[in-house]
Amino acid sequence: MKKLIGILIAILAVAGIVLLLAGNRKKAQQQAGSAGSADGRELVTTYTVTAEDYSRDFTSNGVAQADKELNFVSEISGRVVEIYTDKGRRISKGAPMLRIDSELLEADYKATLASYEALKKDEERFTNSFEAGGITSQQLDNIRTQLIAAESRLKVSKYRLDNAVVKAPIAGTINNCFVETGALIAPNVPLFEIVNDSYLKVICNVSESKVRLLKEGARVVAEATDGSGKTFSGTVRNIGLKTDRGLNYPVEIRLDSDRELRIGMYLRIRFESDSAGAAIFIPRKAVVGSVLSAGVFVAKDGKAERREVRLGDMTGDDIEILSGLEEGEEIIVAGLMNVSDGCSISIVGK
Repeated sequence: MKKLIGILIAILAVAGIVLLLAGNRKKAQQQAGSAGSADGRELVTTYTVTAEDYSRDFTSNGVAQADKELNFVSEISGRVVEIYTDKGRRISKGAPMLRIDSELLEADYKATLASYEALKKDEERFTNSFEAGGITSQQLDNIRTQLIAAESRLKVSKYRLDNAVVKAPIAGTINNCFVETGALIAPNVPLFEIVNDSYLKVICNVSESKVRLLKEGARVVAEATDGSGKTFSGTVRNIGLKTDRGLNYPVEIRLDSDRELRIGMYLRIRFESDSAGAAIFIPRKAVVGSVLSAGVFVAKDGKAERREVRLGDMTGDDIEILSGLEEGEEIIVAGLMNVSDGCSISIVGK
């Protein structure tokens, strides 16, 4: 009996709480309705659209880097007998950098050459014999197959011998040397780090809204960020075709030659736009919908009219309107919660 009474008391308590919350909610809705309307009209605050001068210049940061950097590796194995260059030296493409002991390579080349020449003579004899009917076509095919294999081995042997003198694949400066005389090297082992610093470049990440303002060949200004105040000039060399993971486009800047430019300098690139002029900016809180389907409510003849707009740049709490609004129109910036297209409004302060 006591257990039943306890259950009934708990049910009555829950029912009381539900009724109390429902009453408070109804009261709050009545208060909100009376505060948010005047004679059936929604109370709103508006903003008059104006156009103002706006510069589309912008900046992006990047690091100065060499046009080309290559960690050159060995293609053959052997012992280094002579090194022709060192760190800090400039070399041209095709210049010798080091020489590998070629005694065994020369011996292998001579042996493969002799084998090839012998098989070539055999192939000539077999061809003459076949024409005279002395051998079968299968015997001739076999000797020709052996000749092709011997020729292939000869090419590989000659390639190794020719590469006993390692040559620079690109022009540049030796930034690092990883070998010493007497060292035994193997294929794919790093030998030199070559940097082609004939000119430097900077790769910046530019957003979609900004990249449309750029053109290849446009001139830019690069500012040093070390506090020195130094500036450099450059040219937009390439604009990426697709975005990176951050939805930015890579833009490559080729910097003009300057003795004070060094690889690794952190630079701020200033892009100057030719499209400066008047632009319409409105408070961001006035925009409703999504980025792809943005709109605003225009106050017109005592009613709210939804207008689709196209968004542009954002500056602080304001956003640019590229189309959809005209200067002098009034848009609703506060009281939007209960505003819908065509509803009657009352502008606070008017």
